[in-house]
Amino acid sequence: MKKIFVIFIAMLFVASLSLSVVGCKKSEEAAKEVKDATKEAVTDVKDAAKEATKEVKDVTKKAVTDVKEASKEATKEVKDAVK
Repeated sequence: MKKIFVIFIAMLFVASLSLSVVGCKKSEEAAKEVKDATKEAVTDVKDAAKEATKEVKDVTKKAVTDVKEASKEATKEVKDAVK
């Protein structure tokens, strides 16, 4: 009976070690997938930020140009009114 009990305990020990090794490999694979997904997400965010920055610069340049033109027209009208 003691031999059967020892064999049973040994089998449980081997089984638990096998499961722990398999579990570690799976968690490493999952960690790699998460890391890859994170890199992809970071790249997407960087690209979106660059595009948004470019759009903001373009809109700002257009607004500045419009303000300059409006200022020139207003100055011209004031000069014409003063004459």
